[in-house]
Amino acid sequence: MTTQAVALPAERRVPRWLVLVAIALGFAVLGYVLRLAAYLEAGWEPHFSAYPDGLCRWDCQWYANLAKYGYDTFPVPDMIDAGNWAFFPLFPAIVGGIRALLGGLQVMNVATAVSITMSAAAALVAYPLFDKNLRAYTLYAAFLLCGPFSIYFTTFYTEVLFVLLTNCVMLSLQRSRYLSAGAFAGLLSATRIVGVFAVFAIALQWLIDYRRAGGSWRGIVPEIIRKPEIVLAILLAPVGCFAYMAYLHSYMGDALAFQHVQRAWGRVPGNPLLYLWIGLTDMPDSGFWPSTNQWLGLAAVGGLVVTGVLAWQRRYPVAVFALISLVIPLSAGMASMLRFVVALSPVVLPVIALLARWRWLFIVSLVAFVVSDYFFTVGWLSEWLALV
Repeated sequence: MTTQAVALPAERRVPRWLVLVAIALGFAVLGYVLRLAAYLEAGWEPHFSAYPDGLCRWDCQWYANLAKYGYDTFPVPDMIDAGNWAFFPLFPAIVGGIRALLGGLQVMNVATAVSITMSAAAALVAYPLFDKNLRAYTLYAAFLLCGPFSIYFTTFYTEVLFVLLTNCVMLSLQRSRYLSAGAFAGLLSATRIVGVFAVFAIALQWLIDYRRAGGSWRGIVPEIIRKPEIVLAILLAPVGCFAYMAYLHSYMGDALAFQHVQRAWGRVPGNPLLYLWIGLTDMPDSGFWPSTNQWLGLAAVGGLVVTGVLAWQRRYPVAVFALISLVIPLSAGMASMLRFVVALSPVVLPVIALLARWRWLFIVSLVAFVVSDYFFTVGWLSEWLALV
């Protein structure tokens, strides 16, 4: 009796893109369930029919009203004595447009679905920024969709769109695609005011790439004339902000209403270092747990430290953008600094990469992210002001 060799089928590998999507989807579902459990524990109306509306607190309510009704021509006294012009239009317009196309669904159901999708997209865009490191990508996906600050990236805050577009700008610059970087920066400037300053990162990255290719200082102007792509990219970067200003001028007569209304929000321009010092020295009334202002100050210090590390590593374009994105809001006070820092990709991505560098630290960080999603959501619902 003879034995015939049987040819084994070729190994079938799962496509990498499918793995990446599955990871993001898994964390999206897990985060949704964890925040639901937290809501049922600490929400004002703890039943499923009121979720995810029950997670919509603080600025989220302004964005929800923007998506439904648009901008006001006067302050809104039933919320606070301030207009809603401080909130930039792109994300509310996206949610409002999708809601209209779907026949007027609950705005928070649409916003939650859009935010979770954008968070997953932001993680996917960051994958090449991590040099295709699967551990770093996994940890970042967990951070956005199932981490301590996932409430910002999965409800109705512009942070998720700001992160997605910032990642797109960074990836475009990494690939020397200045025109696409300018286009994404234009959208970024319609999302938050600091988005307009991505123009400095674009211009600086172009200059660095030009010099690395052997270009001389004297040859900059001829190079720009020969390849005017960078000029168009720079012109595109502030388009979103300028469009919003034009709309405000036409709609209610004040192109800078988003800046002028800051007074009504209690945000007065001042020395950012002084604001930081006041925050860090605002001792708690009792006990050793830091005060709200101290938490906000520590978040700002952490962001500035990482920015300094980026500069030390000679990653000047993202360091400049990060510095401006921290100093501008800090110069108006400590409010929301924690939210601004954790939504600043040039600061967050290096930290995630560091946490994913060693397997043991990756596992500890991943577990900590997932567990803290529940407790930080409870803190959010319990009005822990450091998160606002």
